[in-house]
Amino acid sequence: MSPLLQRDVYLFDLDNTLYAPESGILDQVGQRMRDFVARQFDLTPADAHEFCQRYYKQYGGTLRGLQLHHPEVDLEAFSHYAHDVALDALPRVPELADELLATEKRRILFTNSPRAYAERLLDHLGLSHCFEGLFSVEQVDFQMKPHPHAFKTICDHFGFHADSAVMFDDQPDNLSTARTMGMRTVLVNRHDLANPDACYRTEDLTDFLSRLNRA
Repeated sequence: MSPLLQRDVYLFDLDNTLYAPESGILDQVGQRMRDFVARQFDLTPADAHEFCQRYYKQYGGTLRGLQLHHPEVDLEAFSHYAHDVALDALPRVPELADELLATEKRRILFTNSPRAYAERLLDHLGLSHCFEGLFSVEQVDFQMKPHPHAFKTICDHFGFHADSAVMFDDQPDNLSTARTMGMRTVLVNRHDLANPDACYRTEDLTDFLSRLNRA
């Protein structure tokens, strides 16, 4: 893993990357998104699911699709409702915090989620003190990962070049853009993918960082 040690900036996705997908947090978010658009546009559950999936595939998130095509929708209300989820099933991750702090790199959270939600999750996980900065979807005007704009913007905001960074993420499309721009990539928590286009992969981020820290 020595090529990763040559990079100075580690970018971490939040959802299903810093915690296990089995906690079901994104399942809650997805359901609440579908509930919102079903009420907003008087859709059946099936049609609401198709609506959200179409914008997710096209833009990386339902929020961006609403921004571009439905100016009548209150984006703040949608975001607040969608991310008002229960965190009871989400445990704290003190071992991950230890390994993050032991990493002698710049550590930045890079999420397609809104800032208030990201801050709430980091606090719940016990990771708020582990990152130099938090870069959320508002800072790219909802033009989110995997769009290159999001990656260029975070590089400019924090003052680093893409070829000095490593991206940790659970979404192959996000990592594909990152790799195209010169970042090294680590796919996290995706045992369902047989041949991902990533430099490295892990099903245990804490262990991966531990081995990296001791390399």
